[in-house]
Amino acid sequence: MKLAFKFAVKWGYLNENPMGEKRVELPRGSTKRQKQPVQLTAHQFFLLLTRLGPCEKVAVAFAGWLGPRISEAFGLKWQDLDLSLGVVSFRQGCVQGRITPLKTEASRTNLPIPEEVLELLHRWRSVSIHRAPNDWVVASPYTKGKRPFWPAQLLKSHIKPIALAAGLPNIGWHSFRHTVSAWGKEAGLELEEVKTLLRHENLATTSEVYGDLGMEAKRRIQQQLVNFVKQQATRTQ
Repeated sequence: MKLAFKFAVKWGYLNENPMGEKRVELPRGSTKRQKQPVQLTAHQFFLLLTRLGPCEKVAVAFAGWLGPRISEAFGLKWQDLDLSLGVVSFRQGCVQGRITPLKTEASRTNLPIPEEVLELLHRWRSVSIHRAPNDWVVASPYTKGKRPFWPAQLLKSHIKPIALAAGLPNIGWHSFRHTVSAWGKEAGLELEEVKTLLRHENLATTSEVYGDLGMEAKRRIQQQLVNFVKQQATRTQ
């Protein structure tokens, strides 16, 4: 029944899964990572972008340049994006068709949007039929825009086949978050700066003690990462 409810939400018949809440605490196993997370090189990232359609390209570009949790990216509405100032405000997430609060206080930190992503967002909004302020940025055509696109389905059906055909690794959505973290470290950013861009929980403690970074400071370190990725992509072509 839980699975039936899950797909009912996915296809727009229900607003939420009545059996979706976690009611049983399962025994915890080892938290040690069993295998290294998949990461993309700069060249692989740009190669993937060139082969995607408008909707998929926006989703991957947003995930690859900003590194949000994918529930946060698919929980965005157009009203959460200030395209004139180039700023995104994370307010909610979307997990299996269910709108959820964000994971931590640090998750609600606003971030600047790189010019590369802004350009794609403007293009996507100009052709999308779901462009009102209260519409989802990556709206699902299967629910006529009532819900965001199901992240796992978009990846499985529209993105991963293209990535594999291009000879790229078997990526998941979290691969992009790991990739942003790796790029930031390779670009010479301080660990605190990488945590700022990824909005990790321990950033909240850092902010209380040392003071949060302003938007211009965030934009500077983000642009440092963007420039590094572009240089790496050029060198490997």
